[in-house]
Amino acid sequence: MVRVRDILGWIDSWAPFRFAESWDNCGLQVGNPASSVARLLVALDPLASVLAEAADLGCQCLVTHHPLLLHPVKSIRTDSWPGSIIGRAVLSGISIIAAHTNLDAARHGTNGQLVELLGLSVTGPLDAEPALCEDPRYGGMGLVGVLPAEATAQSLAASLKAALGAVSVRIAGDGQKKVRRVAVCSGSGGSLIGKALASGADIYITGDLKYHEARFAEEQGIVVVDIGHFASEKPVLGPIRDFLRSRAQSEAMELEVFVSKSETDPFRSLV
Repeated sequence: MVRVRDILGWIDSWAPFRFAESWDNCGLQVGNPASSVARLLVALDPLASVLAEAADLGCQCLVTHHPLLLHPVKSIRTDSWPGSIIGRAVLSGISIIAAHTNLDAARHGTNGQLVELLGLSVTGPLDAEPALCEDPRYGGMGLVGVLPAEATAQSLAASLKAALGAVSVRIAGDGQKKVRRVAVCSGSGGSLIGKALASGADIYITGDLKYHEARFAEEQGIVVVDIGHFASEKPVLGPIRDFLRSRAQSEAMELEVFVSKSETDPFRSLV
């Protein structure tokens, strides 16, 4: 029988929680480590709709990338968020686990999936914690790699948009620039533009770029592509599902794992 503590241990073996940033809150957010799990749902966000989907599927555990509880709460009111999610999870018997920046920093985590999608030959991390670099499971916060063949920044952005099914992709800088060396950081990676420049990257691909970050990049001569926060991280969900399934099978335990189908990008593009 699989228990919540087993799920936590398996995630820790793939994307160790010690890889998480100091400000982050990863691990078990709601539930009991001893609770049994026969069905599990994987998603990016602990939304009400995702929790309802988990309940409809008969899941006892929800593993999300983004934490439900990132900052301390002084009260748990079930008539407002996040108390409403906590209350529904407890009543439904669904534990909630978050694998956030530990998954971003893991070699096969969110950034590793972007690299694989682009076909990059990785040359190193975009930003790294020296104390963690000896662990072969550690990739760093963002990655730098080389494309199989040179491409224009615009064509690379367009192909990535199609591959991700992104709602929209924004590009700043010379779209016709020939690029080969690429830096990537899933999620909100605007603060690492300086690291991308230092890495010698021709183009930096991330999500949630701000206006002044784009202007800075433009002036520095590096092309930046904002593929959106949701689209940049969604590719990791399938690998998490496959990993948890395989771990359960390797230990002769029965566990059904699903990827959320109800979850969509919160943004819409008006044409």
